[in-house]
Amino acid sequence: MLLEHVIMFCKIANEKSISKVAQANHISQPALSLQMQRLEEELGVKLFERSNRGIRLTKAGVIMQKYGLQFMQSYDNLREEIDNLKACKVTFRIAASPVTCDYALPCILYKANQKFPDYSFSLNGFPSNEVIAQIRNEQAELGFIVGECKEEDISCTEAFVDKIHLVSKTGYNTKSIRSIADLQRHPLIMLNENFSSYRLVYNYLKQAGFPAEHFQNSYHLNTTEAVKSAVIAGHGLAFLPYISIKKEVYMKELQIIEIPDFNLNYDIHSIYKTKEGSLGAAQKEIVQYLIHNVNKNIC
Repeated sequence: MLLEHVIMFCKIANEKSISKVAQANHISQPALSLQMQRLEEELGVKLFERSNRGIRLTKAGVIMQKYGLQFMQSYDNLREEIDNLKACKVTFRIAASPVTCDYALPCILYKANQKFPDYSFSLNGFPSNEVIAQIRNEQAELGFIVGECKEEDISCTEAFVDKIHLVSKTGYNTKSIRSIADLQRHPLIMLNENFSSYRLVYNYLKQAGFPAEHFQNSYHLNTTEAVKSAVIAGHGLAFLPYISIKKEVYMKELQIIEIPDFNLNYDIHSIYKTKEGSLGAAQKEIVQYLIHNVNKNIC
């Protein structure tokens, strides 16, 4: 199986169009279609179904996309380690839940890079279950997840605690919001279900007697930044982790709406593999440094 075919397959799966991918990569559409045909022949299954509306993945195609993305990540990791080897540096990989990755870790990594100059630090965001898989498969040395991990050979330690707040555009009239029930009259902008913070809010509201269908969900977005932009534009309210909004609250772009019957804290845990040989002495030192200092250096 050629890596080039896998990469092109993933691009087509994402764009849902062979012609767009062919044009973007400066190859002819027939040549790209032939590559996909050879990939299908090698696997012995159909990966796409073509129609006037574009490309749709078959069940086999969905599986191929899942592992294709893993192949691409492994290839990127390989190239990064080779480049670091040329530069006489060792790569230390960190996988973290998206909000932790984007808002909690960049500042501590700056200090870690100064303390451990022989290492190159790589930080990537994944859903918490994928972070656990990265640690289990030794694709990352250290992980940060929402909640706990109870797998054998994986150490799990609380790193810090954050709180989810209801926020609106500054100046939004909040006088009518005194309880969770009052939110049913206001549009909500939510993250998609891949985010741990979405599931935390969903379960909290459900347990309080307010399942998701009780609210006016304007839409679901796939990044915290997109949700913040929509709220700042005045399109609705949102539940977001404090570490992701503290700058906008300070700049008075967003305001926190306090509701007496909503109080949702959540734990971020650090995880790493404890199996003998998984980490070297220097890597263990880096792990302990990051775990003990992340809470003091959240950006």
